[in-house]
Order: sequence, then C-alpha cells, then structure tokens
Amino acid sequence: MHHIKTTLTIALTLLGTSSVWGHDSSAKDQSGAFIGVGVGTMVGYTSILKETTQGTAISQSTKRKANSNLMYGLQAGYQQYFNAYNGLRAYGTFDYSDFSPPLSTQTLHLLKYSLNLDYLLNFSDSPSPWGFFVGMGYQWIQSKELTQAKEIAKTTSDMYIQNKGFLLNLGFSKLIDNHNRLELGIKAPLYNYAEVDHSDADAIYESTMRNIFDIYFSYNYVF
Repeated sequence: MHHIKTTLTIALTLLGTSSVWGHDSSAKDQSGAFIGVGVGTMVGYTSILKETTQGTAISQSTKRKANSNLMYGLQAGYQQYFNAYNGLRAYGTFDYSDFSPPLSTQTLHLLKYSLNLDYLLNFSDSPSPWGFFVGMGYQWIQSKELTQAKEIAKTTSDMYIQNKGFLLNLGFSKLIDNHNRLELGIKAPLYNYAEVDHSDADAIYESTMRNIFDIYFSYNYVF
C-alpha cells in the first residue's frame, strides 16, 4: 500500500505541474485520459544448478532456458504534455498470460496488475509524431500456483516466492492525429518469481524462475 500511495502522489504532483506548462495547442490536443488494448509475448527464464558429492567425486550440472508465452491486456490512465515534445503519463495495466516456465511441466495462470509513471518524448511537433517513452511501475501478480508455492515457502528457509515488485517500462510510439497512439514497448520486471537455494552435506540445488521481460504492441485512444 505504501508503494501505491507513493506512486500516485508523485504522479499527481508531476501531472499537476505539467498542466501549468502545457499551454500550446499540441500539448492540449495530446493531453487527456486514455484507454487501450495490447497483445504481446511474455519471456520467461529458468536456471537450475545441481551439485552432488560422492566421496571425493563432485558432479555438477547447470541448465538455463528461456521461452515465450502469449500475453494480452488493457491499460488506462491520463497523460499530460508540457509542450509539443515532453509529457508525463500515469496509468494502470491489467495483463493475462499462461506462463509455462522453462524446465518445468507446470503452467502458471497469471493476472498481472501494475501502476506506472512514464516520461513521454515526441521527436517532432507535428500532429502525428514518432516518439519514445521510459518509466517505472510497481506490479502485483495474482496466481493460484504462486500463492500455493508461497504457502509452501513459509515452511522452509530454502524457498523464496515473490509476486510483486518494480518494473521498467520503455519503448517507441507513433501518434496519429493527436488522439491515436500506437506503441511497441517492453516491460521488464526487476524481481524473481521464485528462488530455491538448498544445500546439505552431499548436494546443492539452486534454481531461479523469472519473467525477463514482456514485449508488446498496443493501441491507445486519447480522449
């Protein structure tokens, strides 16, 4: 909850400041509430290290693998331009993906929510400019499978499960007639879904599972 309050406070403060600066017609036309849809790919990664000891012999194996899964979602928020080139937006996202972790037979059904604040840059002052955006967000994941794993993790110190954390946003945009916004973007979570670190006298087992990034194409309509 603290992260939500902090994000919203920063977003509202900056958007309020930007509304004072955004007097030119381009800024006014490109500012407003927006809603959009997107489709993309969720890229997952798993690494497993196994080491066993038998007498003086040590055997070690390492496996690393990435794969991708379809993702689709919605987003809505408000964007405010200072002028024809610079702006900010605060928004929320809702994404769904069936995540099949590499090196695992289990499928995770993920509902991913996030609150975000991005800096927007247009490369020209035309009504249909190309642009760039970069920002940060905070993400929550609702998943029956992760919830079950989190309950198991409470009974051992060898396992750590995380279903929330910060993420990085960046990508390119194309605005059409000030109100239609196309984006090719990346969301990169800055945390691992699962970490296992188990060791005893004869064996070591370490495993990491994460969502490296999501790459997506989206359409937003700015009111």
